[in-house]
Amino acid sequence: MCLSGVALVALGVLCIMYPGSTLFSLSWLFGLFFFLGGCTQMAAWSATRRFMPLSGLSFFSALLQIILGCVMFFHPAPVMLALPFIFAFWLLFEGVDLAISSFDFKRVGFRSWWCVCCFGVLAACFGVYCLLNPNISVEAIAWIVGLGIIIDGVGNWVKVFIVNKVENRFVKLRDRLREVEDITWEDVK
Repeated sequence: MCLSGVALVALGVLCIMYPGSTLFSLSWLFGLFFFLGGCTQMAAWSATRRFMPLSGLSFFSALLQIILGCVMFFHPAPVMLALPFIFAFWLLFEGVDLAISSFDFKRVGFRSWWCVCCFGVLAACFGVYCLLNPNISVEAIAWIVGLGIIIDGVGNWVKVFIVNKVENRFVKLRDRLREVEDITWEDVK
């Protein structure tokens, strides 16, 4: 787990340092996910097509996913160019949704509704800013991915620390039990 933590932290730092490569890797990874998802859907279709004679749409969807996955896997540049805009639009819409939802929170008596509204407005503003400056989106995506990987690596270190602490407690408990077992009835009298 320690080595895994070190590797994950190093990978996270690399993702932050090289945002273009991070975006390229994400594009390639999306292609792989689409391909695998299409293959599993195709396998499910082939297993159920006798029972579901109108499942042609499932076959077509699986085929499109496989084709799209292959295109994205072997030609990730278009996806790489689209990801910053997808991220910006997602952030914009999620921010607007959060801001609007905050008024529902106000209506039901949530006192800190204004915090939710402020975060929503900030997210929407950042989304607009990322739309106008796609390079910022690339950096933001790289930072999010990199920080996520770093947090996972640090989490592995914390797990090692906790496992060692628990193991030490068990060793101490085992040693105490052995001491108790070594006491004879004669010693108790």
